[in-house]
Amino acid sequence: MIEKGEIITLENGKEYICYSVIESSGNSYVYLISNFKPLEIRFGIQRLINGNIQIEIVNNPEEKKKLMGLFSEANK
Repeated sequence: MIEKGEIITLENGKEYICYSVIESSGNSYVYLISNFKPLEIRFGIQRLINGNIQIEIVNNPEEKKKLMGLFSEANK
């Protein structure tokens, strides 16, 4: 699985740095910060499928808000 500090390339071809990883409700969430400008922040759910790590980007505004709170608490 992806760990804090790793650099990954998403399907959009852009590189992101994994800022943080948390486990919640049986899911592994990643907080990603772009490795380019302008700065982009993404939240994703990481899953291991057939030996490959897959990242599903969270697009739902309510879920993003919830994750921002979880990551804020975890990084205090």
